[in-house]
Amino acid sequence: MHSLLKSFLMAAVLCSFVVVEAKADVFFVEDQNDRFTLTFPDTWKKTENQKPDDKLTVYAQGEYNFTSCRVRVREDRRFVIFSNEYADEIQRTQVSQDFWNNYLGEYDNVAIEIFKDDAGLGQGFASMVEASFDTAEGSLVHKRGIMFASIYHDQLYVVDCSSEESVYDEMRPTFLGIIKSVDFTKVINGRTEGHYRNFTDEEVEIEGPNELDKYKL
Repeated sequence: MHSLLKSFLMAAVLCSFVVVEAKADVFFVEDQNDRFTLTFPDTWKKTENQKPDDKLTVYAQGEYNFTSCRVRVREDRRFVIFSNEYADEIQRTQVSQDFWNNYLGEYDNVAIEIFKDDAGLGQGFASMVEASFDTAEGSLVHKRGIMFASIYHDQLYVVDCSSEESVYDEMRPTFLGIIKSVDFTKVINGRTEGHYRNFTDEEVEIEGPNELDKYKL
């Protein structure tokens, strides 16, 4: 028994993707490689990802066929040079309506019902849409979904939840609960000047090789 427990603990340490039962009614997921966490109902189940940038896909079991949420992550280092004070403007220019028009292009008969900038996802500024569409792969299903996208530091995150249209209104609160639970590992300093001191608050004294060789800036 001791040997089995030791092996389990070693596997948990080495695994970069952790799923644990945080409460009696939800599972907690931590993806250490892509730096995000979320919770989902314990009546749902994790399944295989379908797209190269899918990092987590979960679905509702039982009668709620075609009800699922997924987290997609893409590297995007275009804006890491900018201070965090520009994050909202970056969202409005780069992850806005044109982004969703392209994103939803993989579906048929798309109708965007709601679009909003200046939303939030984890620690990032986000945009969101609610849309109806037909699946273009596998079983033909008319679905509705709610989706949030955010660029945080060097990665683009998309949380995409959808269901067959007839059960969407019933599942929407669950979708929002999953989306609201999403968080990112903090990698951006909230202060504009980062870890540097404020250069206007005091003099800088530089010592030379001799005791009298001192300069003040």
